[in-house]
Amino acid sequence: MKPEQERLLHDLTADEDRREATLSAAAGILRRRRQWRLARQTLLLSVLVAATLVLVGQNDRRPIAAQAFQRLDPAAAPSPVRELTDQQLLALFPNTPVGLATLPNGKKLLLFLRPADAARYVTRL
Repeated sequence: MKPEQERLLHDLTADEDRREATLSAAAGILRRRRQWRLARQTLLLSVLVAATLVLVGQNDRRPIAAQAFQRLDPAAAPSPVRELTDQQLLALFPNTPVGLATLPNGKKLLLFLRPADAARYVTRL
């Protein structure tokens, strides 16, 4: 610490009454700084929360009926379903032991020999 600062501190704390007054004034200054810091942080957090809510709220401003009609738009509809032949289906799984079995009711069942392959390719709803 610089000698001037040391002399100033010594002068302020030499007398017991001055010391109490100085320490109490310093405590008040520190308390106000802490309160302002907390107020700024609270204000910043509330502004961020409000901005987030506004942005999320603007994403869904269209009426529900408009959303439903947009989904039914024929121009946006996916292409019609296309059937695959047995060979095309088996060709989708190269280097994977897979088989195709026809059940007595006419349905076809895709069989994977390794359970890891079945877990990798088949998604159950």
